[in-house]
Amino acid sequence: MPLRNKTKSNTVYTRLFSAPILSALLSATLTSNALALEDAFIGGYVGAVSSLDADSTGSSFKILTGAHVTSNITLEFGYVNFGSTKYDDPSAINQGTNRANISFRDADHGSVLLGQLGDPTAVPGAASTYNNKGDAEFNGISEFTPEGGLINLRYRFEINDQFDFFVKSGFFAWAADYQYIKIIAAQGNASNVTRTEEKSSQASGVNTISGAGFIYRPIPQLSIRTELESTAISSAEMPRTRLQNISLGLNWEF
Repeated sequence: MPLRNKTKSNTVYTRLFSAPILSALLSATLTSNALALEDAFIGGYVGAVSSLDADSTGSSFKILTGAHVTSNITLEFGYVNFGSTKYDDPSAINQGTNRANISFRDADHGSVLLGQLGDPTAVPGAASTYNNKGDAEFNGISEFTPEGGLINLRYRFEINDQFDFFVKSGFFAWAADYQYIKIIAAQGNASNVTRTEEKSSQASGVNTISGAGFIYRPIPQLSIRTELESTAISSAEMPRTRLQNISLGLNWEF
């Protein structure tokens, strides 16, 4: 769905958070794990994207930074670009004189407007034919490139002094440039199809993202991280598309 900012009145916040509660939360934040909060990291990653919904995907790159809130919990922020994701053009069907509207196959990433079937033409000794079927029209997205900001909570499970397994969950606030197309199929043969690029625009939204992976630390200041993360982006302009990203990168701990 498109991004929207929602605000609440000061009265609601005043009722929910009294001064004593705020003081207690602040005190706990400053005193609990004070040394751990001084540890942070920054890293860069490259990866490969796959999708169960789209027909082809590209490569990804990502930049992450964050702070170790405790020895097991890390708060992460970052930017990720999932590369170009593409849908194959749908194929026209029923373009002959059979008793069926002209339509499209594999058109889930857009909408199809069916033409009229037309009046039948009687054929002596055989089934009637339909020689004047109306054109069918497909409108949809052919490709898009999602990118945006990440915020995650990561929890680690220590394997030994150098290896960790982790899981993470958070939100992906994204924007995607996309190409919108129109395809018109007319009666005749498979080549009687016209494809036009209608517009280029941008969609945006916020969706959940989750993942898991491993971290290896050859030295205390350097770590190697590999992970699999998954999200399903969707908005009013775009079909729901699941994306999986396998990435590998280096972190500098400080």
